Amino acid sequence: MLFLDVKCWDIKHYQIEILLVFQVIFISVVAAYVREEHQSFSMPYFLNRPNNVTFHRGDTAVLRCAIENIGTKTVIWRRTSDPNPITIGELQFISDPRIALQKLPERKEFNLLIKDVQPKDGGVYECQVSARKKLTKLILLRVNSKPLPAAPSIFVSGTQFVEKGDSIHLVCNSSGIDNPPDNLDWFKDGIKISPDAHQKITLEKYKFTATKTLVSVLVLKHSQMADAGTYVCRSSNLDTTSVKVHILNAGSPNVKRGTSTVEEMTGTTVKLKLSLCVLLVTLVLDVLLLYQFTGDIL
Repeated sequence: MLFLDVKCWDIKHYQIEILLVFQVIFISVVAAYVREEHQSFSMPYFLNRPNNVTFHRGDTAVLRCAIENIGTKTVIWRRTSDPNPITIGELQFISDPRIALQKLPERKEFNLLIKDVQPKDGGVYECQVSARKKLTKLILLRVNSKPLPAAPSIFVSGTQFVEKGDSIHLVCNSSGIDNPPDNLDWFKDGIKISPDAHQKITLEKYKFTATKTLVSVLVLKHSQMADAGTYVCRSSNLDTTSVKVHILNAGSPNVKRGTSTVEEMTGTTVKLKLSLCVLLVTLVLDVLLLYQFTGDIL
């Protein structure tokens, strides 16, 4: 009986030991998993930024690289076709003054800037984090050989103040992106202007392919008071510009308003000077009379 009791106790003892071993193994596995998860969570990783960018020749190219959990680790920029680094941290290892590192801590970005970018700068660039596990982000830079096309422009010039009976002469210049505009139209107070020999209105157009410009010259001979107003030039690209024309009537005091104003100011100045001279002479005479009167009394 005693033997059976001892044997049962040994079996229970071994069961307890086996259970303890399994518990230790389970705890070790869980601890290793938690530690690995914690390390992976605290490891740096790249945030979403464009991997493929295109710029025009002469632009400032920006290659963006955003990193979370960077900590004290270093960011390295290099071109995949060149084994030598461009930057390591804030140190630059090439003498090209066009290239610089842009740090934006609030956006967690370590960007590579290339000013006045040229087609030769195109290629694949690598943003790398110096960590135990190599972290690399590749960015493809494309550079268009043509510079950014200029925006279409339109402007008008000419006589804005015309004497009644003189000619109104207006010139409209309009340029396109790839080619000159197909046409230019003139409007006055919302009404389209057409050439009219009876009213002596002429329209002439000149196309300059080299500068992608179309020029329209509007001439209205023997202007009348009704010809005053706003003249609008509109291109076939729907770009518009305008100018306001004033007709001056020779019989109206408005024509010589500037001259009259000058004459009035000149007359006023002369009158003021004369008044000051009279006042000064009067004061001198008063002083002399007072001096003579005082001398007689004494």
